[in-house]
Amino acid sequence: MTPLTHVTENVFTLRKTDRVIGFYLYDKFNESIARIDALLVDSQNYHSYYLVINLGGFLQVSGKVVVLPVEVCEVKDLGKVKTEWRKESMLGAPAPIDITSLTTFEEELIRDYYALPLQRPCPLKNWEE
Repeated sequence: MTPLTHVTENVFTLRKTDRVIGFYLYDKFNESIARIDALLVDSQNYHSYYLVINLGGFLQVSGKVVVLPVEVCEVKDLGKVKTEWRKESMLGAPAPIDITSLTTFEEELIRDYYALPLQRPCPLKNWEE
């Protein structure tokens, strides 16, 4: 597996559909969960694999950093991404030690928590710009 790069801005190397940093994540009941702070992308082709959100921070006290696979999310409108997962369920997800260098073991724990195959899906060869 290629290493992942931590991206905190909607840079031009991301596909248009992956430029969701700053969007808000909503659950299936249309309740706001968190703002999307960053993405973890393939270091070679900038294909997005994970959203990075922060749950529960208040007044400069950082909350829990949660890594959410893009397979469990769907971009709905400008500024809005939806997931079937509830905020309370995400609080139980495994958290990486260092978000800028996610290990293979941490990635497998995260994918297992969301009931996804342990291997990342292969990026599409001819993805749309």
